[in-house]
Amino acid sequence: MNKIQKIMMSSALVLFVNSSWATEVEEPTLLNNLAYGQLIELNQYSPGQQKSLILRLFATPARNETCGLETGTTCKNNHLVTVATFDELPEVQVHTLQARGEFVKADWVVPKTPETAVDQAELLLTFREYNRFATRANPNLPEKLFQVKLKISQQGIDEN
Repeated sequence: MNKIQKIMMSSALVLFVNSSWATEVEEPTLLNNLAYGQLIELNQYSPGQQKSLILRLFATPARNETCGLETGTTCKNNHLVTVATFDELPEVQVHTLQARGEFVKADWVVPKTPETAVDQAELLLTFREYNRFATRANPNLPEKLFQVKLKISQQGIDEN
């Protein structure tokens, strides 16, 4: 992703947060994501599936943790999900995930009926408890994976 795309994504995040559909996001979380967050385009996963929402995941190192191969610390990330419709005037939501860790992949769940897929999505996100650099530096850390199920609709975002 080039510099212009990153600036556009950061600007979009600011607009998302200021939108009336956006949920309250703490200022430090927003600033951390804008300053050094990693943008993950969730729509790139499950490529053959039709998607009716634009989903993005922002990952930032958890506060008060130093991450790096040389430190061997147990790094975990905080995650922020942004959701927007493909409309001319998109409806937007922002949700801070409870899950902490390193994002691994996303699997879009195929809806049972096409009618239920309009402006809705269901995803299964896979996370690694500790990032791969920390587990390489400290082999005693477990390489544990866990999953979070997101159900996204106009009423909100449900995280299980």
